[in-house]
Amino acid sequence: MLSVGLTGGIGSGKSTVASIFASLGAAIINSDNIGRDLMQPGNVVFDRILSGFGKEVLNADGRLNRAKLADIVFNDLDKLKHLNAIVHAPVLREISRLQQLHRKNDPNAICVVESAVLFEANQNRRFDKMVVTWCRPEQQVERFAAQSKFSVEDIRKRMAAQMPGEEKKRLADFVIDTSGSLDETERQVCSVYEQLRAATSTQPKMSY
Repeated sequence: MLSVGLTGGIGSGKSTVASIFASLGAAIINSDNIGRDLMQPGNVVFDRILSGFGKEVLNADGRLNRAKLADIVFNDLDKLKHLNAIVHAPVLREISRLQQLHRKNDPNAICVVESAVLFEANQNRRFDKMVVTWCRPEQQVERFAAQSKFSVEDIRKRMAAQMPGEEKKRLADFVIDTSGSLDETERQVCSVYEQLRAATSTQPKMSY
């Protein structure tokens, strides 16, 4: 199995690219979905967040208010680090479990893990190949604003907490420029997928 990390800044088109990879036959693991599941009541991650941030991060129904939590941590770097310390390890364990399951089901699979912070969390070493989605910063703001309720100021704070896109590009094995049309993005993803498929015979360099 070839393990692939898919990352990029907010609004850079990761989910769109992941969907195209899936249509081509890749197995997709979405770290944000895993994190959301782990933050449900009854989970130890939920309990630790409640202990660390208090009841102010809960909705009236007792569930986590992710928008409120995000507002807190993206205005306080220490609190962001504290949240990451709570969430990252359980998310990584679940990613590893799912990767092993995909490897068992299909030793020749291309397994793509979509996550915004693979470089920031120093997790890129876990993958055989790294794919970065990139578009101009102003496009990131425009796209994320269109799909969320966050203000431009809040979006820029989130972007500032992530590694700059240009630096991620330098660290990538493949860069997919999503600043153009969807057709242009699809062509790039298809090209990268063919190269990944050709590389599936190589020995994975990660260990669990």
